[in-house]
Amino acid sequence: MIKAIYGLLNQIGYFHPLHPAITHLPVGLVLGGLIFRLIAWFAKNDSLSRTAGHCSVLALLAVFPTILVGYMDWQQFYGGAWLFPIKVKLALAGALIVLLFLLTSLGRPGHRQNTSTISLAILCALTVVGLGFFGGELVYGKKEPAAAEETTDPLVAQGNSVFQQWCSGCHLAEATQTKVGPGLKDLFKRDRLQGSDWPMNDVNVRKQITTPFKAMPKLPLAEKDVDAVVAYLKTL
Repeated sequence: MIKAIYGLLNQIGYFHPLHPAITHLPVGLVLGGLIFRLIAWFAKNDSLSRTAGHCSVLALLAVFPTILVGYMDWQQFYGGAWLFPIKVKLALAGALIVLLFLLTSLGRPGHRQNTSTISLAILCALTVVGLGFFGGELVYGKKEPAAAEETTDPLVAQGNSVFQQWCSGCHLAEATQTKVGPGLKDLFKRDRLQGSDWPMNDVNVRKQITTPFKAMPKLPLAEKDVDAVVAYLKTL
């Protein structure tokens, strides 16, 4: 089902994860609710207090579809691997649901703000900041040093750029340890491709990129980009 959804999106030209776009809903509502609560508290404004309550209710509702598409992205782009940022994000998402539930219970629309609702709103805001931080770690993380950054070969330089965009989230370039997929250092010095056990050669590396074996997602790369990635992988 998940692969079919992303396959349909690919057909219409959308190749990116869905989760980052929808996170703006709960994040914006949580932060907006906090701002409205603070203003309502200091100004003793019942109208803004109601607005803050509505923001919290909508944020709680928005969390669930956000978690759903996050799960879909996790399965599609990371093969369901239990990376540390994933574990933290799941824990923080659970904490956010609990905090928002408490906040909507204590600070229902129309109720005056107090130290309890303000404290809960601040905790909700800190939680979404944490979710954003570990989401950034997951997508961008600590990039491995790119051996091809200063190369004079334009094809290798292009391959480095494509690798950083599409492959570095799952593969380490300067190590053999597994991230989501296997590390690729000294790839072309190996006898066989890890996982598929295909003989190591240009043809099979291209085959793994264009028609992946097992869990690796198919990447929407043009033929020239595949050529560039293969050239880059030979430099590792």
